[in-house]
Amino acid sequence: MPPPEGMIALPPAIYLMGSRALEGLPEEKPMHEVVLAGFYLDRTEVTVAAYRACVAAGACTPAHTGESFCPGDAPDKANHPISCIDFHQAEAYCAFAGKRLPTEREWEYAARSGNEHHKFSWGDDPPDEKHACYDHPGSCPVASFPAGGFGLHDMSGNVWEWTSTVYGPYPDVATTGTHRVYRGGSWSRRFPKWLRTALRNRYEPHKWSASLGVRCAKSQTPLTCPPDTEARGGACVRVKGEPLCEPGRSWNGKACSLRGVVLPARAEATTSPAGASTATPDAPASPAPVHRTRTPRFDDDCKAHYAGHPAAYRYEGGTFYSRNPVIAGDGCTKRDMGENWTSACCSG
Repeated sequence: MPPPEGMIALPPAIYLMGSRALEGLPEEKPMHEVVLAGFYLDRTEVTVAAYRACVAAGACTPAHTGESFCPGDAPDKANHPISCIDFHQAEAYCAFAGKRLPTEREWEYAARSGNEHHKFSWGDDPPDEKHACYDHPGSCPVASFPAGGFGLHDMSGNVWEWTSTVYGPYPDVATTGTHRVYRGGSWSRRFPKWLRTALRNRYEPHKWSASLGVRCAKSQTPLTCPPDTEARGGACVRVKGEPLCEPGRSWNGKACSLRGVVLPARAEATTSPAGASTATPDAPASPAPVHRTRTPRFDDDCKAHYAGHPAAYRYEGGTFYSRNPVIAGDGCTKRDMGENWTSACCSG
């Protein structure tokens, strides 16, 4: 069957998900095999116009307002991606369209061009103004840039995208939890790391951001499964052959190993980053109070991007949320962030 209008058909696959042991962030590991049935995915992110039609039909609630970059009722934003919607609103829109939210597995497979494992949706070249809507004052009209893997637009950049998946550690799929996964990077990010296709992020379902939107998926019927698998319980399950392992490792009968010895994922000095300034889950509080240290190596970046705030500092301790009022109280502006630190530009 041809794909529904505006959607791309993605073939069934056995796919290696995540980052290699010596690459990426801890939460992106271990690299592990997943089996995917064929599915459809929207060619572009859901537009403001499409979401307004859902609101007019009474099937969606209006997008949130209150952030300067929320699309609101601006007529010139009709072909921009909808944002300022929480997980429940994203889910409601996809149901209205006769679709569903993609799983995190489906999303990464689509963004990385399957087992080609592209670093960004278009390949491995770093993002710039020719590749994606990022480091940009607001969103861009959908499909403003060339399509990436599978003919999909804006899988890296423009707005982050909700998935249906509950956040949890790899390789298992969590069934309970407080946060939902979103992926893809956005216009609001200034550093290429945020647009990596393997980067995971999460948010509480009731929260929203001007840099977070949605793209819908749809299952193919009848269920189509890749070779060496069969349909069971509405999913595809491997029934023959050995599981795939990341390059350099092999299956030892129980797990992927290096020369027969299973190695743990490498510990990272840098903890996983937060995807957006308003979209980071609250981590358990550190016993240490919030404190800051001078980081002059970032002064030039502060001078270039934050007028009147030429001095760079690193804030650590507490939680992401408890650091925010300390940074604001010091008269500083957030520059970059991770799960356990925030970089800020200050007046002196």
